[in-house]
Order: sequence, then structure tokens, then C-alpha cells
Amino acid sequence: MLQRKLAALLILLPSSLSLTVTAQQQTPSNPVAPSQLALALPATASLSTEELHKPAVKSSSAEGVIRITPTPQLEKELPSQRPFRTAAFGIKANTLGVGAELATPLFGRFNLRSGVNFLAFAYPFGIDGVNYNANLHFKSSQSTLDWFPGGHAFHISPGILYSKNTVSSTATVPAGQNFTLGDQSFINSVGDPVHGNMSLAYPRTLSPMLLLGFGNILPRNSRRLSVPMEFGVAYTGAATINVNLTGTACTNDGCTSFGGNSEVQASLTQEIHKINEDLKKVPVYPILSLGVAYHF
Repeated sequence: MLQRKLAALLILLPSSLSLTVTAQQQTPSNPVAPSQLALALPATASLSTEELHKPAVKSSSAEGVIRITPTPQLEKELPSQRPFRTAAFGIKANTLGVGAELATPLFGRFNLRSGVNFLAFAYPFGIDGVNYNANLHFKSSQSTLDWFPGGHAFHISPGILYSKNTVSSTATVPAGQNFTLGDQSFINSVGDPVHGNMSLAYPRTLSPMLLLGFGNILPRNSRRLSVPMEFGVAYTGAATINVNLTGTACTNDGCTSFGGNSEVQASLTQEIHKINEDLKKVPVYPILSLGVAYHF
């Protein structure tokens, strides 16, 4: 009896295995759509840092994971900051005139900048009854070392100013008008009114200067346009004035020619000295500047 049961079991076992393999190869009754399989993420799946930075986007329906790679952003090309490899050009209006300047980076937070300025205009004024019609002719050049201590727009710029500034003027007194030279008062004559000329000069052609300002015409980023503003002084020394007068003027003691009277010339010298003493109070030339620049 036992031998019959074992023989029946050996006959049925291969048939059972064959049916099992066939059932596994058949399609299940409720298949999962491929799209659902591809989009279904396992509950425990996570994207690693290395997978996020892989160059390609890969999708595997077998694994059930979608790897997403962010699109790389294109960096803006920054201008070169090597000395004399790049430059900025600017135009400006300042108390030295209308100017133009060039700048180049040196290293770190330092720029080298040079420029020229021109100024010419007429300026009428009067002193103690004498009228002056001054013509100013200013020509200058400057070189500064721009230091940006905070790495931003504020800068400190020591430098050198080379200037050839001249001021010339005519001096006139209306006929019959009162005027004063030194401590002496005069009444201008009608037939030979007092007239002459005036000149003003600065004692220095090379002057140290110090400027403070805002705006870097060589920004360390991709910005190209800037609007710099500066203020400071140049130590030019006090200007001196000289006046020559001729003609005839009258006092209570009578009329006198300016050309040959020592007392009248002494009064004129006293007047010039008084003006120059006032000018000595301002040994520096103020500088205010506003401009626009482009970084190549």
C-alpha cells in the first residue's frame, strides 16, 4: 500500500510544477499600467545628492524611480580685473571744468585713474567800487589711486593734480563814481577815468589732492555703467592777485594821476595786500565732481 502511494506522488509532482510555471508566465487579471508603474515612487525611495547632480535624466520603469537633474545656469562672463587688460572711460563735470578720465584695475580693491579737465568762462565781480571782468582759463590733469576699503562703492582717492590755471581781467571804474583803494577814497574823473588790468596766479603747478566719493567705474561684477560722485580738495596754495591802474581820480585835496603819484600807488598797494590776505585764508581748491562712466 505504501509503495502505491509513493508511486502516485511521483507521478503527480511533475504535473504540479508544470502548472505553476505556466501560471506565473501568464498576464495577471488586473495589470498595472506602465505609466502608473513608472510614476509610482516607493515610500522609502529618496533622491541622493549624487543622483541630483548626474548629467542626464534617467527614468526606469523597472526600478520605479525617476531621477531629475536641474538645468545648469549659465554664469555671466565677468570682465577681466588684471591691470591694463580692461579699462573704463568716463566723462564728468566738476569745479576744475569739463573732464574725461580713464581707469584700470590694479589689484584687489585698488584702481588707477587719470583724467584731464578744461574750464574757460567769464566772471564779472567788483571790489570796493572797482569792477573786474575776469576771464578764467583752467587746464589740469590728475592721477589718483582709488581705494575701496569696504569693497563697495565708497572710495578714498589720494592723488596729484597738475594745473595751469590763469585768471586775467580788465579793471574799470565808471566815470564820476566813488571807489576805495586801501584807506583812501577817490572820485573817478570824467575826462580820464581810472582803468587797468588784474591778474591772478596760483603758486603751485603740482598739488597733492584727496578725494572721497561713491561709485566704482570698474565694478567687480558684470555691471558696465556707473555714475561716480566725488568731493575733496587740492592743496594749490593761496592764489595771489595783482592790479595795475592808470588814469585820474580826485580826492578832497584835488585830482591826481595814478601813473606818477607815490601816495596813490601806496593806496593801490595797500588794497592789493588786503585782497591777498583774504585769499590766504583759502590755500586749497575745492573739488566737486559728478560724471558717468562705462566699463569695457
